[in-house]
Amino acid sequence: MTAEERFRHDGRVCAEAQEDNEMPLRFTIEERFDASPEEVFRLATDIDSFGDWMPNFVRVEKLTGDAVGKGAMWRETRKMFGKESTEQFEVTAADPGKTLDLFVDGQKGTTGRGEYRFRYIFEPQGEGTLLRMDGEIAGMGWFMETVGRLFIGSFKKAVHGDLKAMKTHLERRRAS
Repeated sequence: MTAEERFRHDGRVCAEAQEDNEMPLRFTIEERFDASPEEVFRLATDIDSFGDWMPNFVRVEKLTGDAVGKGAMWRETRKMFGKESTEQFEVTAADPGKTLDLFVDGQKGTTGRGEYRFRYIFEPQGEGTLLRMDGEIAGMGWFMETVGRLFIGSFKKAVHGDLKAMKTHLERRRAS
């Protein structure tokens, strides 16, 4: 599967990056869950439970109702470096228990720039699930792209922390 097939939003693929000849930052994170892909998917898309497990969570505002399917949107606010940071998420594709694609237009949030794409792949593995998240950040401008390459490790660590927190929450919930 090509990057173009993986990260699609209204027929555009990192449009800003392509126009500016930038190279998007790409990364992959994996975490194994002792739960079915469907159960992990349900938790990942249960916006009302984000505050139960998401690190530094402040609030979420649903923009399109309760259902999390293609076209669903919400604003998520978290504490980052001591300040509140809000980004608007849009579901660009959802196949329950299999894949979830999210798009963040940085111009609509605190960052003020860039395009962020995240694809979550829920792969059955034994009696559990391997959750793989492929991420792509583009359209940040030459300087921010260069700086971003220096800090991508910290960003990956933070995102992996989210997956670990979700896993811990799910395991505790299943144990009780």
